[in-house]
Amino acid sequence: MAVFLERKIFASFEEVKIFLREVHEHIDTRTPFTSLAWQESWAYSLKLFPSLYIFKLENQPIGYCWIASKKTLHFPPIHSWYLNQSGIINEDQVWIEYNTLICSKKHEQACLISLLEEANRSHVCKLYISMANDISISKEIIENTLGIKAETINGYRTSMFTPDLEKQFSKNTRSQIRRSTRLLEDQYGSISVNEASETQRHIFLDNLGALHKEKWSDSTEGSGFENPSFLAHHTYFLENFSEYVSIAEVKAGTTLLGYTYNFVFGDTVYFYCSGINYQFANNKIKPGYTLHFTLMEYYRKQGFHWYDFLGGESRYKESLCTQVYAFTNLTFYTKSTGGRLARLLQRLKQRLS
Repeated sequence: MAVFLERKIFASFEEVKIFLREVHEHIDTRTPFTSLAWQESWAYSLKLFPSLYIFKLENQPIGYCWIASKKTLHFPPIHSWYLNQSGIINEDQVWIEYNTLICSKKHEQACLISLLEEANRSHVCKLYISMANDISISKEIIENTLGIKAETINGYRTSMFTPDLEKQFSKNTRSQIRRSTRLLEDQYGSISVNEASETQRHIFLDNLGALHKEKWSDSTEGSGFENPSFLAHHTYFLENFSEYVSIAEVKAGTTLLGYTYNFVFGDTVYFYCSGINYQFANNKIKPGYTLHFTLMEYYRKQGFHWYDFLGGESRYKESLCTQVYAFTNLTFYTKSTGGRLARLLQRLKQRLS
């Protein structure tokens, strides 16, 4: 049975909130990023809302997605669609991973086909889905495009099924963890974890943010903790959906190693960001390694099965993971005139590079 689309523009956050809470009653989401908690918090942080497309089956909503439309060429005027983004850098810095159409998995293919058909009718040149994971590309989806470009980004996670986590790592990683932890305990005291209580969450997040800014303020993208939209998103999340958040402080004795901000969803702890104390003179002390390993042990004892570092290359992720998986940036070129031109330009760019 065909899935139909309805485009909706919201005038207020209260309208968005009512819609999201109603539709999520009928959606099974598999990660925090497509959950009601994330979507409502993100909507709260926006100044203007992108277009929302509602997927309907037999006139009943079964899912939705946000679409930002951005001009790809000024002449001829050609637009691209971006899934679950606003198109404004500051508002998108919260960075959605496991990105997909917000619907139950069983409806994903039909909803994507419906969205691609709408993109064709709207003369959009391409649909871009960043950081997708496990979106199946069926024959019918291929038939609705001129071509699909896929760029892979590694994601990293660690299995916590075994009580002896350390054995899963390489000899070198085990040695670094043991040496760092021994030096910290000898010099400062026992390693401890303090998970934020309700009254501590905002304090811990502020402390994490201060350390995060020290590390990332001068980077290209900067620290999200200097971005009002980023802060609005996470403040709302903490105040309204705290059951999905775990902020942890790790110390050696009374000396701080750092904080981590994690989402807990299903059997998985999703490590979102951290603030690490790098002010240790001994370079054999690896505060990040000790912090993450200590937290893996902590969350394993709580019954979680996976510690997900999410996407992006980093040596500590490679060292501390037991499984590498794939995120994919997907570009679907439509069969419209704009899609043909965009596809041609992409091929020319490939040949010239």
